[in-house]
Amino acid sequence: MKGISPKEREQSSDAVVGAIMSLPDVRLQVAALTLGEELNFTRAAERLGITQPALSKRIGELEQFLGFAVFERGRRKVELTEAGRIFIRGCVEAQTLLERSILQAKTAGDDIQPVVTIGHSPYADPILVAGILGVYLPSFPTLRLRIESMFAQDLTHGVLSSELDLALISDPLESPRLTQVQIASHPLCAVMQSGHPAALKPQVEMADFGGVGWIVFGRKSHPGIYDRLMKEARLANVSPVELHHYVSPQEALALISESFGVAFVAKGCAEQLRGEIAVRPLAHPALRVSTYLVLSADQRSRLINEFGRAYLKKTLPKHQLEAASGQLMLGL
Repeated sequence: MKGISPKEREQSSDAVVGAIMSLPDVRLQVAALTLGEELNFTRAAERLGITQPALSKRIGELEQFLGFAVFERGRRKVELTEAGRIFIRGCVEAQTLLERSILQAKTAGDDIQPVVTIGHSPYADPILVAGILGVYLPSFPTLRLRIESMFAQDLTHGVLSSELDLALISDPLESPRLTQVQIASHPLCAVMQSGHPAALKPQVEMADFGGVGWIVFGRKSHPGIYDRLMKEARLANVSPVELHHYVSPQEALALISESFGVAFVAKGCAEQLRGEIAVRPLAHPALRVSTYLVLSADQRSRLINEFGRAYLKKTLPKHQLEAASGQLMLGL
């Protein structure tokens, strides 16, 4: 077979360099990706750890480089242009491919000491997380686990980009690129001082908490659950006198103890709280929190599939395990 001549090699190298130089700065791409997910300059800037004017400047630089508008900016909302949607989709695909290549390169030595990277929400049921830590694979006796705590959107992106091999995600976004198996479903809980009138009820409704402060997880941690909570409140025609956001359930407990109001907490976390409090499930069907084991739909790793299978066998009752076998390529 005829080899590549030095001249052809030089031309190929020049072409690659030219293609790279024609791409926008990665920093600008990340800014566009983040704003494309949030469609809100304030939230996107907060995620990136920069100021809103700095984000606006980056988006302006990107659009000037590309020669077309990526976003339409209105007074109250930001939307992607048609060209912007195509550009963002390409960035996501390119970033996914790059991150997957980096991960595969880093784990090329997994035959020596394999590693499984698993993500979960900071509000995940501790029992479900403990189940992950208890998985043992005889075929991989030197297996190490790397655990990452992230918010829901970051967990989804982590699985799609292969930064995470598996994740426990509450109410993940539907995507044909993800395989999702429900492993638990529980009502969202209201946590209040034991002297609150609603503490006498076996289950509570949003209407029980009008005229008091609400202590809620931040919207970016679980957007879907947060929005449903606020929707149910509007339907019940109730609103808080003030709204507080917590990062950890322990913060919520401290606010309850100081009479700031009632907290809304996932069941698994609520059961870990101690003190002069009452924990009651919310009766609204829309306010159930469903947790899923999520992995990439095209996951072919024997290690990852075997780990997922072992975890589901530990977590699901037999009848649910049989149903899950139809969803996964795990050979249950």
